Amino acid sequence: MPSITYWNQLQPSPRYPSVAEGLAALVRDPAWFLARQWQLGEFEGLDGGSPAFVRIGSHVAPVDSAALGPGQVPLAAAELLEPVVQAESVAADLATRVELGQTFESLVPPAIAGLYRNVYPVAPAGPAADPAEARFRSVCAGRATDGVALYQAAKAAQAAQQALPAEPVLDAASAPVAAQAVSTFIAWVESTWGTLAGGEPPAWDAAQLDYAATVSAGGLTLSAEPDSEGALDWYAFDLTAGSPPAGTPTMTSVIPGHVRFRGMPSTRWWDFESSATDFGALLTDTRDLAKLLFADFLLVHGDDWYLSRLDVPRGSLCWIDSLTVSDVFGTATAIPRADATPGGSWTLFSTTDQNGGGITPFLVVPASAAAALQASAPLEEVHLLRDETADMAWAIERIIEGPLGDPATNTPVPAPAAPASVPAALAYQLASPLPANWFPLLPTADGLALVAGTVEGSDQVPASRLLQRLSTAGFQLPQHEISRSGLRLDRVANRSRTSDGDAKLWIARRRHIGAGEASSGLRYDEAIPADQEE
Repeated sequence: MPSITYWNQLQPSPRYPSVAEGLAALVRDPAWFLARQWQLGEFEGLDGGSPAFVRIGSHVAPVDSAALGPGQVPLAAAELLEPVVQAESVAADLATRVELGQTFESLVPPAIAGLYRNVYPVAPAGPAADPAEARFRSVCAGRATDGVALYQAAKAAQAAQQALPAEPVLDAASAPVAAQAVSTFIAWVESTWGTLAGGEPPAWDAAQLDYAATVSAGGLTLSAEPDSEGALDWYAFDLTAGSPPAGTPTMTSVIPGHVRFRGMPSTRWWDFESSATDFGALLTDTRDLAKLLFADFLLVHGDDWYLSRLDVPRGSLCWIDSLTVSDVFGTATAIPRADATPGGSWTLFSTTDQNGGGITPFLVVPASAAAALQASAPLEEVHLLRDETADMAWAIERIIEGPLGDPATNTPVPAPAAPASVPAALAYQLASPLPANWFPLLPTADGLALVAGTVEGSDQVPASRLLQRLSTAGFQLPQHEISRSGLRLDRVANRSRTSDGDAKLWIARRRHIGAGEASSGLRYDEAIPADQEE
């Protein structure tokens, strides 16, 4: 059915070709604004002008060396500290042997590679080999070169300036090619894999189950203690020895900028604050002073702070010798350190002086991989737990590094089955069976340390590298290192990049809080029903 539709439309008719005057928000009564400023106390300020530029006087001292146990390692400019302090030598597992052998074979012609493969072969699996290892060896035995054996023999021959003890028979044309390939192979192994000796890293302190290293910069010595994630950032360092060196300040002029954060108050009229931060969700009371001060800064004073940038080279200590702010009226104001003023105790990003207990006047800017660190799943995982009932401790291997270099769960060996027939209704049991991955730590006579013990009827030995030192005869672990909350140690593979894009790979150890106490259920001298004997 036809109909007629009509409506009214409002159309603006501007009197001026521009909308600038309407958006200008002209003030018709300036005296009203001045009165409001007087009522709010804005005229009681310090009459300071806005900062125009900042002059910063500073000097730096590069971190030049690191002490790892008994050795001293020189550090290049901006060299990552984590690989230097934490890296441990790679274990010569079967996968590594084959990989190194394949790398060497790629450096020589196939005919020469076959000769070295016959002299340094990958051996077939033995009768007690792991099933995964047996399968791998069945594929590689006779078809791959044992790169670790070749490297160790070539390295020993190079140190003695002699020929390889098992040098394959080569003709006059092949000998120089093979010699050059062996030299290239040794250099590649040491630059990529490091040493293949195994064992603990030089900076690992087995008595404290943590790293113990120091770095030197400008005559100062700082202790370095990585956090639970293995990072060596500014908070991981404390001053232990030395006095600050005298340096010539370098003056830097910068234009300060406002501190910006999400949800901060807007400094311009007609601007609406962002809703990215829900200040209404702050639940505080009169006793929560820290949160109240934080909210007051965000809502009231957040637009009054300025930021002045100073570029500091990575891997150095930086002293701020002077900081002078010049405002728009030409007034220069010297700003002292917040922790150096009389009665002042506020500080941030500071380093502790372990000798005097105070705060050092420099900033540590380490070449750390903490901001760009990739870590793998644990290659090994060990739990150290208290057993208060038995007055001892246990070292439990949850994950161990398999023969192929991959992590494997250390599955406990099942208990043997009960005999089919017994002569009595009760059977004597000297000790209740324990899982094969539980290793006892017994207190010493004075009760101050723990030593590795044994369980009657068990011949298991630790398979992880984390417990190699704990199981060494004569080694004592202080009692206080294992608290009631326990301890968890693991080994992880790490990867990061330097500032120039060079990739760094290393294996590090980490220390975490455990899961509390545990009981093994170990009991001695029991008479149990014969049908329950294990």
